[in-house]
Parts: sequence; C-alpha cells; structure tokens
Amino acid sequence: MFKKKYGKITVGAWLNMEMNQSRPALMLLVGVLMMLGGITVRFCVGSPHLTILALDISSLIPPIWLMCILWSLAFFVVGCAAGFVLGYRAGGCEVDKYKGGMLFVMLAVLELCWYPTFFGAGLIFLSVLESILILCLSVGVTLCFYRVSKFAGMLILFHDIWLIYMLILNFAVLFRG
Repeated sequence: MFKKKYGKITVGAWLNMEMNQSRPALMLLVGVLMMLGGITVRFCVGSPHLTILALDISSLIPPIWLMCILWSLAFFVVGCAAGFVLGYRAGGCEVDKYKGGMLFVMLAVLELCWYPTFFGAGLIFLSVLESILILCLSVGVTLCFYRVSKFAGMLILFHDIWLIYMLILNFAVLFRG
C-alpha cells in the first residue's frame, strides 16, 4: 500500500506517521466542541418525539436514543477530522487546509441548523434542501481534507455515509407526507 525504503508500511505505522504530523489534542478538542454543539442544539430545540408523532414516521427511523447517539458521534467524527487537518504540520497543502476549514465552518453551521429546521419548525422541504446542501459541502470538505491527510479524509468519509442515510430518510419523510 505505502512504500517505505525497505518495503511496505503497516497500517499502524502509517497512522503513527499521520498522528505525528498533526496535533491530536486539537483533533479531540474540535471533536468534543462539535459534539457539544450538537447536544446543545438538541436540548434547546427539545425532543423530536412530537414531530415524529405528528409526521407519523416512527416506522421509518431507528429508535430515538440510537439516532441521538449516532448524530452525536457524527458530529464528533467530523470535528475530529477538522481538528486533525487544521493542526496538520506538513507543508504543501495549505490551500486545501484552509479551504477545507472554511467549508467545514459552513458545514458545521448548516448541520447545527438542520435539527431545528426539521424537528423544531417541521419544515420538511427546507430540511431536504438543507440536507442536500450539507452533503455537497461535506463532499467538498472530504476532498480538501483528503488532499491534506488521507486519515482525515477517511474519517470524514464515514460522516458522508451518515449524511447519505439522513438524506434518504429526509426524502422518505418528504414523499410520505
């Protein structure tokens, strides 16, 4: 996979090299801040139960407790990827680093706004449009982050898969109603 002077490098050695190029403390800090932002929005808007009952979509989605855990984990992962890239020390990737950082800020704001749009206001069509924009921004962030660090790009790729799932759920709710 990766050539070293005397052969191939293991995944563990590759991750160690990647971690040595960044600041893991910044990675964890941004991840925790993103997760706390998501949890704060969830508690400010309130429980999604009323919206789920009003839209009669309980059969379309997993249990609420699982969705809350997955949503918080998705925020943590995308925050970790951003912190990893923003703390990356290797040269030659500054443009992608800062372009990805700016896209990440827009992505974070939109993601934090999606929950109140869908569960707080019940604006299904607007939340679908917002989900499409979030996915497009996330793909842009993934490409920028991957150019800086393959590890960060792979981390945020898991987030992209989560966003595709959420977009499918948004469309299912839109076309059900």
